[in-house]
Amino acid sequence: DVSWTVGGTETEWWFVLDGVGQSVTSTTNALTGLISGTIYTVEVAAICGAGDTSILSPVYTFTTSCDIATAPYLENFDAVNLNSCWTQDSTDLFDWSIDAYGTPSSGTGPSDDMTGGGNYIYIEASSPRAYLDSAIMYTEEIDISSLTNPELNFYTHMYGSAIGTISIDVYDGNSYTNVFTKSGDQGDQWVEESVLLNVTSDTIHFKIKAVLNSNADGQTWPGDIAIDN
Repeated sequence: DVSWTVGGTETEWWFVLDGVGQSVTSTTNALTGLISGTIYTVEVAAICGAGDTSILSPVYTFTTSCDIATAPYLENFDAVNLNSCWTQDSTDLFDWSIDAYGTPSSGTGPSDDMTGGGNYIYIEASSPRAYLDSAIMYTEEIDISSLTNPELNFYTHMYGSAIGTISIDVYDGNSYTNVFTKSGDQGDQWVEESVLLNVTSDTIHFKIKAVLNSNADGQTWPGDIAIDN
């Protein structure tokens, strides 16, 4: 629902959603048929008389909420952009990034995704990053009611002399519970990780957190951590 304050004595408005206009006679317009997890823009102008309208209001941008995904569920990050229903934390110090092939720094990070030719997400540990900086991302909501023995399965790549820690918490409607933690250099390889889940809710999401470390020279840049699939 989009609402606005009357600017004068007008009783009709020209309402524009993503560039497509419609005439409305209420100060509230209910939008239907919108796509989940999508960015939209709206503007409103007053219809002052025949052929006479005010200028359009400033653009207001909003994003519709995401549908709940259904398990079994796979995110391989191979779309051009990061899944819009996965969200970056707004209070951490930097973000996870989507990438293909090698990360910018040599001696750390994967040279390709785990299946070959696709994308993965990773943390870029180079300057201006510093020791103990963290990056946090949240998955979309996932309905696991169809699963008898729910399990989280994914791949990590933790290669470099300054590899820190990756941890994953599950949220089941009440609180976050840590289900996975790994630290340190694991070699230039993708490692499959599997975690059986003991949750009380049919709808869950995951919090993925990476914390930077430093090597013997005090450098963080050889600390790119990646996950896939």
